[in-house]
Amino acid sequence: MGRLILKLLLDTNVIIDFLKQKDAACDLTSLLLQHECFVSVIVKLELLKYPEITPVEENAIIEFLRLVPIMPLNDTIENQTIALSRATKLKLPDAIIGATSIVYDAEVVTCDPHFLKCQYKNLRIWKRAI
Repeated sequence: MGRLILKLLLDTNVIIDFLKQKDAACDLTSLLLQHECFVSVIVKLELLKYPEITPVEENAIIEFLRLVPIMPLNDTIENQTIALSRATKLKLPDAIIGATSIVYDAEVVTCDPHFLKCQYKNLRIWKRAI
């Protein structure tokens, strides 16, 4: 019997923790090796937006982003974002990330408490096996 390969959408905070080598809520390296991982274009924008980012940090982010597909916005994600935003208290970037995960039938890998508390149809948050 083959192992289950999950579709996982990585949230910004998990990638930042990984790049800073923090003891994150999950082992991102094993997730990248064992599952189908990707990011929303909004994650790319959030990672690279800071004016104080150093060239070393920027290069680390760019190198990481080469490892995963970056999903662009499209009409389906936009419509799902609107519905998710209306039904929850998620801020727009988080709603875009959530909508992207719904459209691609993926679980969101996050440490964000807003996501962890969010209840919405078809929005699934990855829970680490204990």
